[in-house]
Amino acid sequence: MKSAFISYKWYALLLCFLMLLLSLSWSRLIAPSVRSAESDIPLRLQTPFDNQMSEPLKPSAYMSMFPDAPTLPLEAAHIFDNSKVSPAESNSQILEPSASAGQTAVAQAETHLQPQQIPVLNYHSITIDPGNRAVITPAKFEEQMLYLSKNGYHTLTLQQFIDYMDGTISTLPKKPVLLTFDDGYADNYEHALPLLKKLNFHATLFVSPGTTEDGYFLNWDQIKEMHEAGWDIQPHGMTHPHLPKLSAKSQAYEISEAKRQIDEQLKINTTVFCYPFGEKNETTLKLLQEHGFRYAFTIEQGLTTRGQNRLLLKRLFVNGEESIEPWIVRLEHGAVKVKS
Repeated sequence: MKSAFISYKWYALLLCFLMLLLSLSWSRLIAPSVRSAESDIPLRLQTPFDNQMSEPLKPSAYMSMFPDAPTLPLEAAHIFDNSKVSPAESNSQILEPSASAGQTAVAQAETHLQPQQIPVLNYHSITIDPGNRAVITPAKFEEQMLYLSKNGYHTLTLQQFIDYMDGTISTLPKKPVLLTFDDGYADNYEHALPLLKKLNFHATLFVSPGTTEDGYFLNWDQIKEMHEAGWDIQPHGMTHPHLPKLSAKSQAYEISEAKRQIDEQLKINTTVFCYPFGEKNETTLKLLQEHGFRYAFTIEQGLTTRGQNRLLLKRLFVNGEESIEPWIVRLEHGAVKVKS
């Protein structure tokens, strides 16, 4: 009996040992995938005041903000009908162009677009990344810029835009457009800078100074070259954080330090902000005013007008996955949806 008890004891010990080995093997199988996922994150920056890290700044970070379809959300869900809608009505409508109504729609757009409403185009990365709406290929980007050039559009400097919004000037060119680029991707230097220089186009770039040593983003030498070529450079937060998740002190750092570094590097006075991820709260708005910012851009879709809150200006997201036709309709009419 005693011998049998000893045998059972050894069997129990052996079973515990096997379970321990199995547990260790399982953890080793899991661990590499965790490490791999972490290594795929290109940038994790931290503010001095909060244990709050920013999200990755690759364009894929914006995928959840915009719809899967190659169209943008509507501000008003009613049908555009040339027989019922007057030029004075809202531009935020569903367009269903027909061959007979096409010329009328264009004429109406020209009537109420100029100069009261300005399309502010919102670009991000210019490269090849299939399936990513926040990325546009160099070929599609060139197609859009050539369309602007051939169809009489005038790209505004940031100062022209501000002067009009301030009322310093009362009119703009017949087809004004403001080109904006968020985040400061290095591919903007490679693909946008030479093309815009060739077309004599102006553009505004929103950068986060904390990313300039990353390699994936523009460095200060490139930013300075773009500024010298006529690009307007403005802040996009110091480390591109989710501002509403930060304390007031940390938000103040993100806003003021970004401004300080850009002003110091480029010898300018920045007064226009762009919200990282389009996110803000009442604290953000208050801090922008305290630090001398007069205008700020959101990712809310629509044409920009003088009647909008100066710290809540609308823009038009450029969906890199769509063809040029819906892009043209959006350019001319604002945040609209094209029925297929």
